[in-house]
Amino acid sequence: MLYDRRHIVVRAPTRVSFAGGGTDFEEYAREFGSGHTVSAAIDLYSHVHLKDMFDTNVRVHHEIIETAATASRIRHAYARLALERHGLFRGVELAMTSDVMATGSGLGTSSSLMAALVTACRAFREEAPLEPGDLARSTYELETEAGTVGGLQDQYAVAYGGLNAISYQAKGVTVEPLALPTEVESEFSDRLILVYTNLARYDHEIQLRHREGIADTARAEYLERILAISHDFRTELTKDAPDFDHLGEVLHESWQLKQDFNPSVTNVYVAQLYEHLRENGIIGGKILGAGGGGFILAIVREGTKQQLMYDLYPNFVAVDFRIVHHGAEVVWQNW
Repeated sequence: MLYDRRHIVVRAPTRVSFAGGGTDFEEYAREFGSGHTVSAAIDLYSHVHLKDMFDTNVRVHHEIIETAATASRIRHAYARLALERHGLFRGVELAMTSDVMATGSGLGTSSSLMAALVTACRAFREEAPLEPGDLARSTYELETEAGTVGGLQDQYAVAYGGLNAISYQAKGVTVEPLALPTEVESEFSDRLILVYTNLARYDHEIQLRHREGIADTARAEYLERILAISHDFRTELTKDAPDFDHLGEVLHESWQLKQDFNPSVTNVYVAQLYEHLRENGIIGGKILGAGGGGFILAIVREGTKQQLMYDLYPNFVAVDFRIVHHGAEVVWQNW
């Protein structure tokens, strides 16, 4: 084997979901016809370094360092499946890092990581990059094979980048970029904040309960309202002069409905933190992802974000972020 020391670095953005989460499950589209979400890729990333190994082993760096004779013996499911799918069975070294925790954040980090892995493996094989829709589908298929339970919005958000309204139908997924004027997007970003609950969560059981609930016609009214909220959010956001206070109230309503639909998305600790935020600067917000922990996304009252971030420190991590208009991408390679 020739050791030619190729090395490539790829990153993929994470995402925040504003509205419609839960209607992006394939089961929902089959049962009710069409789901809809509004989400944005943000400047918190998953990073993948892929390089030639000096010998024929496979080495993978994550929470631990694994070294095995072949990719099939790697325990990290995402790394193993991505390497095997792209024929990288031996002689490679892979390192995976994230700007936030790799799981449990609610920011779609699992899809961000898998999209970065697919992009890196294809580039390493000198294959053409996938179109965003194809990358999203490949990411979803590999995550499902790895045992991840969830909808489709994360994969499309991290593959396309930007701010999007995404529709989910039995026949496929449609992505509508929401191209806000620069000054509107900047003002919108200035009103957004992420607050870490200090609780990571494992969402498999929460997602299973949610998926089971889709087939329960008695609960269909909740999903109907969540769908309507998503369309309302998109309509308000794309006005010439959006009412960001109204969008904050929409997030608040969405969070209340999410708790009604699946009580396991919250707990006493999360509820107390959310009420504290409501009393100290935010108009409304929601737990991202499946819930139970991770990050709260909130819209703050105008001019209050910096003071809120100061007041939360050091007990809670508050993150200022921006929307990014790219999906998974190669940021460096040495050939």
